[in-house]
Parts: sequence; structure tokens; C-alpha cells
Amino acid sequence: MFARAYATSIRPISLGRQLIGLLDLASAKGLLPSTYEICLHSDDLAAFADVEQHLVRELIDAATQHCEQYGYQLDAEISVVLQADDAIKSGTFQIKTNRQLAVKTPPNDPKSSKIQESKVQPEPTQTRTLAPTLAPTLPTKLVQTINTHIEITARAALVLASGQRIDLIEDIVKIGRHQSCTIVFADSNVSRVHAQLQHDSTGWLVVDLGSTNGIKVNGTKISKEKSLTDGDELEFGTSTARFVAS
Repeated sequence: MFARAYATSIRPISLGRQLIGLLDLASAKGLLPSTYEICLHSDDLAAFADVEQHLVRELIDAATQHCEQYGYQLDAEISVVLQADDAIKSGTFQIKTNRQLAVKTPPNDPKSSKIQESKVQPEPTQTRTLAPTLAPTLPTKLVQTINTHIEITARAALVLASGQRIDLIEDIVKIGRHQSCTIVFADSNVSRVHAQLQHDSTGWLVVDLGSTNGIKVNGTKISKEKSLTDGDELEFGTSTARFVAS
């Protein structure tokens, strides 16, 4: 048995902070780009697949509002795209622009908001003055979206029989034998698309998607769906996992 999960240590709040920081840096240099390409390892990009369009829209709104707030003049509407680049180490990202500016996250430190520039080196005083302004410039709507995403990640996970922990970073997580699922079990007793875990305002549910061998929660087979609580033992065919709520 093995499992494949799309999970990433990169948080949307880091993307927003670095984008805003790059806007400030570019404005100070008199080079304000309109196009921003956020490059991530393909595994990190896959973790955002279900929310990519919404996240890009929020990042564009955040950047546009920041420019309006500080009077930055743009010659075109801001464009943001997420791009896979396996030359970038997993857990880090780089933001490139159409005007030869770029920033990247420090390796193995996704929580850091410190800006490091890879092509244009700012004066040390510029870096110190930019860093404290990053978080407050993010619009409330984007912060709420980002905080919700982080909260979901922090409070729920599946722990497989192997001991591997898979954080549930999306509201819907499909489980099955097919490679299109978020969590894949190489188990002939697991259906191609066996089940899904879904999050709503009441918490997490496990839902049977018409599987052949069904789902058991704490040894009892469910009919269609069941609410989950911390420590519940799940069985998909002959594959097992434990749901943890923190």
C-alpha cells in the first residue's frame, strides 16, 4: 500500500506578502511591472489545484488595492499566474515579473516574510523598511481567505497505517485507487474513486462515493456518510487510516 498526497508547506499568506513586497520594491526602483509569475515546484502547485483560480483572483485584488492605496501608477491591469517549475526546491517559490525583477522565499523557511531578491539587489535599508509593512497591506478579504485555508490545514489530517500524516488542506479530498485522487491507495479492495472527506461549517464528513467494499468508521460500516471526530479509525476496503482533528 502507498499513498500520494498533494500537500505543501507554502501558505497563501506567504504568496500575498511576497507579492506586495515586490510591488513596493519595484515602485521604489521606478519599475512597476504589471505581470507576475509565481513559480513553484509542481508538487506545491498541485496542492493549490482546487483553489488556484480563487487564489489568483484574490492575489490580483490584493495587489491592485495596494497600488491604489499607495498611489502606484500601472500601465496595465495586474496579472498573476501560478507556474510549475521543478528547478525550484519544493517548499519554496519565486515570483518573476516582466521587468527583470524577482523575489524568492528562503529555502526551508516558508513562514518567513523576509524578501530576498534574486536579480536586483536592493539596499539593506530598503529591505528593512519594506518588511514591517507586508502584513498590514493585505486586504481583509484576502487575509480571511488565507486564514481559513491555514485553519483547515492545521486542524485536520489523515494518519496512514505507515505513520504518514497527510494534512487536509482542501475542503474536499478524494480517496481511491485512481491516480486522479488526492490520496491514492494501491489496494485492489479500494475502488477507483472510493470516498471523499469534505469540510463544511459543522466539521468533517467521510462520504462513500459508491464504492464496492464500503467504508467503516471505528469498525462499523456506514451507509452513505458520517461525521468524523478526532481519533476515528477509517477503513477503505482493507486499507486503514486514522482521522485527527489537530
